[in-house]
Amino acid sequence: MSVFVRLLLAVSLFAWLSQVNAAPPVPAQAQAQPQPAVLDVVRGNEDYPPFEMMVDGKLVGLHVEMVEAAAKSLGLRVRWTSLPWKRALLMVETGQADAITYISRTPEREAWAVFLEGNFLSSADVRFIARKENVAALSFNGDLPEFLSQHSLVTVRGFQFGKAEIDQAPRIEASNMDDLLRRLLAGHAMVGAVAWDNFKSAYQDRPEFARIASLQPAITSSRNYIAFSSARGHAPLAQRFAQALSRVKQGAEVAQLQRRYAQAP
Repeated sequence: MSVFVRLLLAVSLFAWLSQVNAAPPVPAQAQAQPQPAVLDVVRGNEDYPPFEMMVDGKLVGLHVEMVEAAAKSLGLRVRWTSLPWKRALLMVETGQADAITYISRTPEREAWAVFLEGNFLSSADVRFIARKENVAALSFNGDLPEFLSQHSLVTVRGFQFGKAEIDQAPRIEASNMDDLLRRLLAGHAMVGAVAWDNFKSAYQDRPEFARIASLQPAITSSRNYIAFSSARGHAPLAQRFAQALSRVKQGAEVAQLQRRYAQAP
């Protein structure tokens, strides 16, 4: 048998085996259908009225409605996932989620998330809180290093306030805000650091709140954003979203939302 004939037979055999082993064609009706564009947004799994809170099993709030309005104008549907705060941060840092809400801007976070001023959502005063019986013995004049050298601190794990003197201070880490309040009332720490207005809104109807007071002056004013994952290459999306969110904030609808949520319980 000539070399040419043997080569021809080998090619024919290879082609036959390829047809035998090939997967059967997928019926047209079973092929994947195009999905709507979805923006995966994570958040802390606690209530922060009036910005983000669960009401009758549904996530609502000023942040929620602003983000959804901006996303809708870009043809995006928002899929919300509520997680323990540190896990939510990790999801964005590792590119498992597109964005995260209610996050303050710090140099450490700017290494893995895109912060733009157009994506600013709200601001809040950060204050120390303490048990009322201890307030008289606590004198805070705004000097953070001096104050924290004298008093133990508790914060929620993963919380940062954009001020190095407190963000890098030794602390007890609570798993969530309920845990922070429990530890503070149990005497595990002398003071806690919280976004005061949000803390007050969430806890003012609970009996434990009567045992808590905030200290003056405020530590800082924390600006809260929706930040986008750098690991997912979302700098262009962050820019488009900032433009859309700016348009939303300039519209009459946001003023109406602010009035409505200001009156909400």
